[in-house]
Formats: sequence, structure tokens, C-alpha cells
Amino acid sequence: MENIFLRWWGCGAFDACFGDVNIAFDPYLFNEHLADAEPIYDYIFISHEHFDHCHPATLRKLCCSTRFKKIFVNPGCITPATPITEKYGDAAFERDLPITKHVPADKVQILYPKHLNDKQGLSRAFQGSDTLDLGAICVETIESGENQTPDIPTNGYLITHLAKNVSILHIGDLHEPYPALENLNGKVDFLIHMKLGLGKGIEHKLIELIDLIQPRYLIPTHYRTDRKSDPIPEGHWPPNVTDEMAFIESIREIVKDKTQVLPFTAGIEYEVEMPEKQVIWKWDWFNTWTVPPWREN
Repeated sequence: MENIFLRWWGCGAFDACFGDVNIAFDPYLFNEHLADAEPIYDYIFISHEHFDHCHPATLRKLCCSTRFKKIFVNPGCITPATPITEKYGDAAFERDLPITKHVPADKVQILYPKHLNDKQGLSRAFQGSDTLDLGAICVETIESGENQTPDIPTNGYLITHLAKNVSILHIGDLHEPYPALENLNGKVDFLIHMKLGLGKGIEHKLIELIDLIQPRYLIPTHYRTDRKSDPIPEGHWPPNVTDEMAFIESIREIVKDKTQVLPFTAGIEYEVEMPEKQVIWKWDWFNTWTVPPWREN
């Protein structure tokens, strides 16, 4: 069985190349990363309309190939709450929405969450929220929570490659765990984690999320380092982590042995051995000098 490749691009951007189908979540690229980006994706999934998740410049670059089939969005990417400037401020300029300003309308499809947060109300139901069959992959949507209203939900996506039996859950900017997430229990190999339960006094939220879903692996995202090589330039959302090693260890301390934390480096493509689903790492031997600096004189 051919291996797959996973990559965290920084912020909430993540992609997966399965071989026969390639997908991306919330792509958000800058500078040389945007200039060099190849439109290799069949499907793109957008969790919500904030600029760091629904990024027009990136989408214009990635949605232009003959391979590209569809971009799936939450309803706010098409019909955001109004007035936009008052509700979203800098997070969704009126000039950027609806997303059909940047991607042809026939390539855009709204998805509603199948698994709903009962804390938003018990009487809600959305048309077209069933599991989506895309041939090689199937899609289930969860309710996420970032700046949503009861009638304009935001999405997370569970993508399962059927032949390879591997699944990725991108939770979007999920704010709280809720009982319906238990429907994903045992279905998730890689959980792309975005801030939930990280902070003094709210660790129980991450524990509850992991207990409900029981993912095999957790990949922390939506933070940046002070490395110049970080794909998200300094000064852009999200904020820096002062010590990424301590940050990762704090997550391990919260989840303990409930799941395995995989600390991806933003911008690096990781090969996953199939069918074992183990991430492959390698020694990268190189010298930055030919003569040790302390011998130059």
C-alpha cells in the first residue's frame, strides 16, 4: 500500500496527499510559499470565513487547476452575518466575501454540520448535512464554533480514505467539546488540534474532547514560532509560542496516555507508513561549515 503525506502549513492550514486524491484544509500561504504553491488538490475544505482560514489569495492560486473539483465551505463563506464589518471586523473584510468572488460558483459547495453542538439549541437541523461520498474519500462534518450563530454554523471535517482506511479530523476553531462528538469515537486516526483546552483552568475541555473522540494521534496546530522559516510571517495571526518544546510538553501532560502527540514542524511534509499509520522521521545530516569556526584563525 502506498504511503501518504501530511503537512501542517502553519496557522490552521493542513494538507494530505493520499496518492489518488489530495485535500487541503484552510490553506493560508504567504510569500515564497504562496508563489511556489502548486494547485495539486482535488478538494479543499474551509472551516469558516475568517481571513486566516478562508484566505482569498491562497484560494485563487490553489483552485485554478484542471485537477481541482470542489471547495467545501460553511455557509458564512457565502452568506456571512451582516453587517460584516461590525461582526467580524478585520477577520472577514466585506471585499473578500462571498468566496465566489475568488472561486467560480460552480466549484463551491456549502456543507452544514452533521454532528451538532446541543449547547447551541436542541431544535436545529440543517438540510444536506449527511455524510458526503466523494468516491475515494467520505466526509463527515462537525459543528466547530468560531464566531458562529445558531443559523450560520462553522465546520470541522472528518475525511476518511476508504481504501487506505485512514482518517483525518480537522476541528476548525472548535471552542468546546459536546456529546455528539462521541459519534466519531474510534473513527479518527489523526486529529488536527486548534487551541481547544490550552490555557490555565480550561484543560478539562481538551481532556473531554480526547475522551469523546479517542483519536490515535493528535497534531497541535494554530500557533507559530519565532523561526524565520515559519511559513506564516512574523506579525500575522496566530501569535508566537515563546517555547514550542514546553508548549508541546504541556499538551502531553494534559492528554497523558489517552493519545499520542505528534509535534509537526510547520512547512515540513511528513511521510506516513501505510497501513501501520506511523509517521516516518529521518536523520538529516549536513554541515553548515567546512572548517570549524573556532579554527579559522
